[in-house]
Amino acid sequence: MGGKGSKPDFKELSKGTKFTTKELEQWFKKFKNDFPDGKINKAQFVKLYQKMFETDSDGDATEFCGHVFRQYDKDNNGVIDFREFVTTLSVASRGSNQEKLHWAFQLYDVDSSGYLTEAEVVQILSSIYKSRNTPDAKNKATEIAREIFAKADDNKDNKLSEAEFVKHSSSCPAIGELLQAF
Repeated sequence: MGGKGSKPDFKELSKGTKFTTKELEQWFKKFKNDFPDGKINKAQFVKLYQKMFETDSDGDATEFCGHVFRQYDKDNNGVIDFREFVTTLSVASRGSNQEKLHWAFQLYDVDSSGYLTEAEVVQILSSIYKSRNTPDAKNKATEIAREIFAKADDNKDNKLSEAEFVKHSSSCPAIGELLQAF
């Protein structure tokens, strides 16, 4: 991306995203206006998320935002730079269903093991429900996770592979719930 705070190569960046160079230039201008140092920390991300998605004022989106932040912060340095921001935003806003399913799978795969456990699904769903101030968030998340594993864990190994997740994404209403969550 060049030196700290310098403009990225928009033409090169457009090859790795679904944005045109003109759109990237516009995004960069807004990004630099909102984040003059060229990066977003976790606290700023939580505020941005709450503003963008108009979360319930009684809910607490902090935990869920931490998981989403992890998806954006690809180099795990604790901040999101412009490249990370638009690359992930590109998938979220213009990605194919397959790309979005892959992104969602990675979000739920908290330990990056390549599999989802029931505990991971409960953890993410609970954080989503808490952000919406849903009553009994943990129990609701547990109920949905159990339903998902009953229907989608084809080999009954108590974990979902990405293939199982994708395969059942359209036929299992509970997986649809996972995807509707954000």
